[in-house]
Amino acid sequence: MTSIGIGNLYKCEVLFLRGVSPWTPVSAVDLPPMVELAHRLLASNRDRWEQVTTGVNRPGQQTWVYGRAGKPCRRCGRPIRCVDQHEPGKTRHGDPYARSTYWCPNCQPEPA
Repeated sequence: MTSIGIGNLYKCEVLFLRGVSPWTPVSAVDLPPMVELAHRLLASNRDRWEQVTTGVNRPGQQTWVYGRAGKPCRRCGRPIRCVDQHEPGKTRHGDPYARSTYWCPNCQPEPA
C-alpha cells in the first residue's frame, strides 16, 4: 500500500468510527474529536506493517470499512459502499492520485 492509500484508509476509518458521512461538509464536522481519533489510530499503528483499526490483527478483520466494498458492515450488517474519486476528465486507472471512499450508508447517514 502506498502512502496515498494509507492516508485514504485513515480517512475512511475515522469517518466511520465517528459516524460521519463522507459527504458531510467540513464546516458541519466537529473536528477536534476527529483529529484526536486519527492521532490515536496513527500512533497505535506506527510500529506495524499492517494497519489495524478494529483492534483485531487477523487477515480480513483489520478494518471497519476500508477495502470492504460489498461486504457486510461489522456494526449493522448492511453492505459497505465504495465510490472512486478522481480528477475530472480522468478514469480511475488514468489518475495516479485517485482515491476510493468506503462507507456504511446506514452507520454514516448522509447529511440532511
